Amino acid sequence: MEKKELFKYLIKEFHERRLPEIYHRTLEIPETKKIVSLIGARRIGKTSYFFQMIGQLEASMGRERILYINFEDERILPLDVKDLNSILEAYYELYPKNVDRELYLFFDEVQNVPGWEVYVRRLYDRGDLKLFLTGSSSKMLSKELATSLRGRTLSFYLYSLDFREYLAFRGVEPVQDFEYSRQRFELKKLFEEYLYEGGFPEVVLEVPELRKKILQDYFEMMIYRDLVERFSIRNTTLLKTLTKYLITNIGNPFSATSYYKVIKQDQEVSKGTLLEYISHLEDISLVYFLPLFSYSLKAQAINPRKVYCIDNGLRNAVSFTFSKDEGRLAENLVFLELMRREKEIYYWKNEGEVDFIVKEEDNSLTAINVSYTDRIEEREIRALEEFSGVEGFGAQVKEFLLLTKDTEKTENGIRYMPLWKWMLKT
Repeated sequence: MEKKELFKYLIKEFHERRLPEIYHRTLEIPETKKIVSLIGARRIGKTSYFFQMIGQLEASMGRERILYINFEDERILPLDVKDLNSILEAYYELYPKNVDRELYLFFDEVQNVPGWEVYVRRLYDRGDLKLFLTGSSSKMLSKELATSLRGRTLSFYLYSLDFREYLAFRGVEPVQDFEYSRQRFELKKLFEEYLYEGGFPEVVLEVPELRKKILQDYFEMMIYRDLVERFSIRNTTLLKTLTKYLITNIGNPFSATSYYKVIKQDQEVSKGTLLEYISHLEDISLVYFLPLFSYSLKAQAINPRKVYCIDNGLRNAVSFTFSKDEGRLAENLVFLELMRREKEIYYWKNEGEVDFIVKEEDNSLTAINVSYTDRIEEREIRALEEFSGVEGFGAQVKEFLLLTKDTEKTENGIRYMPLWKWMLKT
């Protein structure tokens, strides 16, 4: 069957079926004339977010002028960029009355079609189409957006569930002044679960005994579908070992050079291959690397970067750990939350270490340490005090924040705040 006929089936199928049950996500995408690009890891909820947007549109205008195409649907694969011309041809043959009307096009995982950006640019330049794209490859999609679609698009990132979304998925809505109410005990208990289970939407909604298995399947899917198949990776053993090493050591500095010196003793591998694999892991948003805070770009480049992971639950499902690792998990949550809040973040290290230096829009700084223990260690306090005394840094800090397990107070210029409470404050 020719592609145009296949697209007709997909279009009619979408128009005739009910949207799946949607759990609201808090990401807000403003009204814009530009192409909207939604980027995030596999299974993070991009398709569901599209359906959330489609549901809102449908409430005001019906569904007929909305098109949704999933470019991972095996019925239309493989696709060449020339095949994409059949999408609107199929639609207008089904709905000729809408030829001159504005349409809303939602293209899911569009990066799977080589050359897609040329087609999307041509659609955008028509001026009568609203375009929404998703992709699981942040670097590939961003690179193409920055070249062929320069000035035509706005990119938004979707992460795993934040704590407030996690509560909503679990059927809990924080009451007003929740920190003073009896509900705080329930919220703290759920936060402990969130700390270990993470925020992949499907996993949160699944029965507890299946969650680890699902996360392990996610990991295998990311390794083989997003990395091995896409980039023709041959050394899958090295790739999996490297990935598990990185996500086991969240919150720690990572040096590719040091890691290379260790592994080359046991296997033949080039440093270039190792750096390539690390880049691919960043590409699919499985791991993130945080640079050192310095006004010297050279210092940022030569110092190790701290590594973080897309999701605590995924990390716990596949990492080499023999302890609860609460401190590292808490730090990873803070990293992800700062990314959701679109903060520019770094870490700082001298004698002590500050987990996060946040550069605000007015160029002021916020210094954050995470101490998720029953007893706050003195080194966490000393590191913040040390940073405050650094010439050129300390004077710029508008807040010193220590995120804790339970402690809440302000002392010696440092604000102590329970992590679960901070996660609920916008």
